[in-house]
Amino acid sequence: MSAAKKKKLGNTTKDGMFTIRTAPQDKELIEKAAEHAGVSISSFMLQYALRAARRELAEIEKTTLSERDARAFFESMTNSPAPNAALKKAFKDYSKQVRK
Repeated sequence: MSAAKKKKLGNTTKDGMFTIRTAPQDKELIEKAAEHAGVSISSFMLQYALRAARRELAEIEKTTLSERDARAFFESMTNSPAPNAALKKAFKDYSKQVRK
C-alpha cells in the first residue's frame, strides 16, 4: 500500500484476527444479513460484536442501588462524621507521598 493511501486511511492497522466455527445455517444467516446491510461479512460481524461488547461492559460497569441503599449512600455522603485522628494522619501521610 502506498504511503499516501496509508495516510488517507489513518495510522490504524488491522492486524488482529478472529476465527470462528459456526453451523452452516448460522453462517448463511450472517451472510444474508451482511448482504442486506451492504457491508462485508467481516465488517458486519465486527460491528455487531463491538456493539455487544460495549453493551456488556457498560452493564458490568453500571451500578444500580435499591432505593434503600441509595438513601443510605446519600446519607453517608451528606452527613458524614468529622475526620478523626487516624484519617487526618492518613491524609497527611498520603499528601507527603504524592508531593514527592
